[in-house]
Amino acid sequence: MTADPLDILLTFARLGLVSFGGANLPEIERVLVEQKGWITPQLLANGFALGQVMPGPNMLAMTHYGFAAGGWLGAFAATLGFYGPTALLSAAAMTAWQRLSRWRWLPSLRSALLPFGAGVLLAGVLVLARGSIHSPAGALIAAASFALLWRTRVNAALIVVGAAVLGAVLGL
Repeated sequence: MTADPLDILLTFARLGLVSFGGANLPEIERVLVEQKGWITPQLLANGFALGQVMPGPNMLAMTHYGFAAGGWLGAFAATLGFYGPTALLSAAAMTAWQRLSRWRWLPSLRSALLPFGAGVLLAGVLVLARGSIHSPAGALIAAASFALLWRTRVNAALIVVGAAVLGAVLGL
């Protein structure tokens, strides 16, 4: 079954507009997996992992999900829908931000958004963990990757490759 390209475009446009910092995985999972049935939880996790190793924004997984929902036309519709409206909104917000840069409340507003961003990212981590960690070995690889990224200056690409090789050797 191939989804309607217009439905894909509108769905991904809405997801793009509610995905702060590009990562609102709980909503993405709710819509694409549970509501629309276009992808599986495993495909969600795989697409996100693929987005992490590809150059550019990590949410390039949207193209992957669009392809799964509707082939090449779906990939194009998902990419345009997810990035188009938010790119225009971002340009408008930057213009407004520059005009309001002298307002006293602006630094407070920026600081107030940080805990919200952290909460959205934490919710995304939980969605990814639920869809991708299915064994103690997987949990250990996830924890070790987190620790290395958090506490060392090891290049993230090396950690990705190392985790992939270890996962392949362990048959995950």
